[in-house]
Amino acid sequence: MREKVLPILIIVFLGLAVSNLIALDIFWLQNQQGQRLAIAPSPTPAPSPALSSEERVGTAIDSCGPVCQQTIDQKVAEAMATISGEETVRETTVVQKTTETVSQPTIVYIPLGGGGSTTSRDWADVGNAEVYLDISDYPNLDRAYFEAFVRIKHGNGRAFARLYDVTHTIGVQGGEVYTDNESFTLVESGSLTFWQGKNLYRVQVKSLNGYEAFYDSGRIKLILK
Repeated sequence: MREKVLPILIIVFLGLAVSNLIALDIFWLQNQQGQRLAIAPSPTPAPSPALSSEERVGTAIDSCGPVCQQTIDQKVAEAMATISGEETVRETTVVQKTTETVSQPTIVYIPLGGGGSTTSRDWADVGNAEVYLDISDYPNLDRAYFEAFVRIKHGNGRAFARLYDVTHTIGVQGGEVYTDNESFTLVESGSLTFWQGKNLYRVQVKSLNGYEAFYDSGRIKLILK
């Protein structure tokens, strides 16, 4: 009995072994085919046909928004206007400035000379400080002033000077000056008013409170138009 069963078992074992080998072969073949499919290069896409210049422009315009499209239209219109000579030219108005020549006044100085001092509180004549003047000799006379260098001793009080019309025995209107300075100071009167004709004009000085008042020199200043 044992001798009959053993051959049967051997046959069954060999059949199973062959079946396993066949199954392994089939699995190996399927695996190799899968790897070949994974390694195989992907097909190269076919190149798109070349676009003409008109098509490229159309594509660019189609991808542009409303604002972009408006800007393009504006630039194209400006270029066309420039080519056709229809571009607007701004007119520039040239304003010419007129320069008026203003004549400068002429200044004439008439020296009075002299020099002296006084402690008197009344007007006192200054020797050799006088001059004859006829304003008709200056037809273009605009204004006249009396200028004098005066000072008060130690700066105490006030020193006065004036232009006196000896011919008419009256002080010239507007011809009085003064200073409180201890040092000689050039002071100028207001505008003078002269009598007509040739008159003698003299310098007079006085002190406010008895301190010595000094006069150094003076002049009549004429401003001609």
